Amino acid sequence: MTESALSHALIEQVRADLSRAGFVVDPAAVAVDGGVHVAHDARRGVVVSWATTAQMTTSDLAGHHHVRAAVHLALLTILTGAGYTVASDPASGEVIVTGLPA
Repeated sequence: MTESALSHALIEQVRADLSRAGFVVDPAAVAVDGGVHVAHDARRGVVVSWATTAQMTTSDLAGHHHVRAAVHLALLTILTGAGYTVASDPASGEVIVTGLPA
């Protein structure tokens, strides 16, 4: 399997696992609806990030930071529990998936 095919397979598996866990993955209008975005970064791996509704970000910044931290922890817990190799970036809220479950 080519690197591109492996990346695509990893992205699709991560999306499916997060959807099964109850997350809205790759919503049509992230800025409006919020949700989890899964994309490939050639240097880092599969990057999982979370976006909130614009209203929450601007109306309650402290609340937004608490929710972002909780979602970050949930993403880490779900993905590591599913057997993925992940790295955490708490500053950005991103979770980087570097390998498929065994």
